[in-house]
Formats: sequence, C-alpha cells, structure tokens
Amino acid sequence: MEKGTLGYIDAYKKRYGWYSLILAALILAGALVVYLIFGTLRHVAVLIPIILALPFAKLLILWVVVVKFHSLKQADGERLKARLEGRKNCILLFDLALSAYEAISFASVLVIDQGNIYLLWGGSNEKSYGQEQQREYVQEIVNRTGYHFSVHTTENIEELLEQVEAAPVSEEDLSVKCDRLRKRMLDVCV
Repeated sequence: MEKGTLGYIDAYKKRYGWYSLILAALILAGALVVYLIFGTLRHVAVLIPIILALPFAKLLILWVVVVKFHSLKQADGERLKARLEGRKNCILLFDLALSAYEAISFASVLVIDQGNIYLLWGGSNEKSYGQEQQREYVQEIVNRTGYHFSVHTTENIEELLEQVEAAPVSEEDLSVKCDRLRKRMLDVCV
C-alpha cells in the first residue's frame, strides 16, 4: 500500500509489527542456539543475535510511533472521494503521520484544493502538540515552497467538507502547484 492512500497507516502498523515480531524471534532463536551449542552466552557467536537487535530496535520504533493512529473508516473515505472527486485542482491524501521535530501528528485526511490545504486532525503522540501546532507546521512547509496556500484544520469530516466546498473553484490551473505540495507532504510523512 502506498503513502497517502486510504488504509495505509493500518497496513503500515501490521507490516512493521510483523517484521518486529519475526526479528525478535530470530534474535531469541539465535541466542538460544548459541547457548545450546556452547553452554553459555559468553561466546563470540552471541554477536550475531546482538547485531540483529539494531534493526529490530529501528523497526520497533517505526511501529511504536504510529501504533496509536488509525486509518479513516472505508465508508468515510469513499464518501470524501465521492463528494470531492469532481472538483478541479483537488487532491486527497489519507493517513498522514506528519513527522515534526516536536512530535508526530496524524492527519486522517489532507485535502489540497484551490490554493488551500485542509487537515482532518487525528491526534498526536505528544499531549502538548495540538491542532494549531499541526496547522503551523504544515503552513511552514507550504511557505517554504513559495506558494501562498492557507492551511486549515478541522476535527470532523462534515466541517472539512463544508470548508472545502465553500472555497470557489479557481479558473487558474493549479495542478502543478497542487502536485508539488502533494509530493512534499508525502515526503514529510512516516
């Protein structure tokens, strides 16, 4: 499953959860084999399971970072797609775990539309990092591209749809700008 698609974060959690479990089992099996062969763990062969602990730690961290976030329900995702698919210059991205210096925040949906970006707030792994901090972080990303798009955050789908549909459709072709922003947002996501 690709970043920005509906259900990505749930698939990501499953994939990295399984990788972590398999690697943990390999580490334990390797240590057990060393113990059974040499009767002690104080042998140079124990370095193999110890070295495997490094990639295990990395995989486990990737899983722990996103474990509390959940993908949008399939029905809600389909409803958003159906309501917004006909809009010119409109891009929908789902399941974005935005990696900032202070925290990882989650946007269940990100809509790039008509010179604006709309985020559906999905929480953060840091209690003090809220909706406004996420909005400011994404606004800074947009500002670095040189575009003058505004960023808005919402807490529910209805509010998001109202804000997106209230924006007038631009006659200007913004597809290049919107696609560049899409790529940039996917780059800063886990």
